[in-house]
Amino acid sequence: MKALFDTSIISAYHDERQQERMEVTREFWNSLAKYEISLSQITREELEQINDADLRKQCLELIEPFQILPITNETKSLAQLYIQAEIVPQEYVNDALLIATAAVHNLDSLISWNFKHMANLKVVSKVNAINALSNYPRVDIVSPRELL
Repeated sequence: MKALFDTSIISAYHDERQQERMEVTREFWNSLAKYEISLSQITREELEQINDADLRKQCLELIEPFQILPITNETKSLAQLYIQAEIVPQEYVNDALLIATAAVHNLDSLISWNFKHMANLKVVSKVNAINALSNYPRVDIVSPRELL
């Protein structure tokens, strides 16, 4: 399965404030051999903005093995459709871009802990309706817990 991680997955790996989420993320990380994981350049940029230098270094080291997918004009156009359809609010354009990256690059899944704007049935069904109308593939948006 080809999948895209968002920033919440990388940060959850180190987030001791949410112990259960961290443990599930680490357990999922141990199963990565059965996935082909990519990241969006947005995720890398968000990680580069972490204020804590040690945490930033740990997160960037964690993503070194993964391919970084660019944000293209095609990605931006599809993300704009999600925003125009009010699936993702304008102020969360990065979330729309992440979803569009998964679709444009023909990935099976976007893996996220973001239940508000991504990993929920309402968003997934609306995203996939837009994708079908726009000749893009279905994208499942799921949490690591769902994949264990």
